[in-house]
Amino acid sequence: MKKVLLVCTIGAFLFSCGKSACDCKTESEELVKEMFSSMGNEAKLEELKEDAEDLKESCKDYKADDYKDCK
Repeated sequence: MKKVLLVCTIGAFLFSCGKSACDCKTESEELVKEMFSSMGNEAKLEELKEDAEDLKESCKDYKADDYKDCK
């Protein structure tokens, strides 16, 4: 019983913390759109740059091939 609980806990942790390659691609595309719409608003652009750095860090393990199956 303890093993089942441990496996479920680990699975929930990985699912809640991890991002798939497609999640990264979608978030990146949305961020780029938001950056273009915020041109001229320096405060918003700085905030979006920070978001882009965070996204880059959380998606650093994915390569270009990982995104090919995303729609």
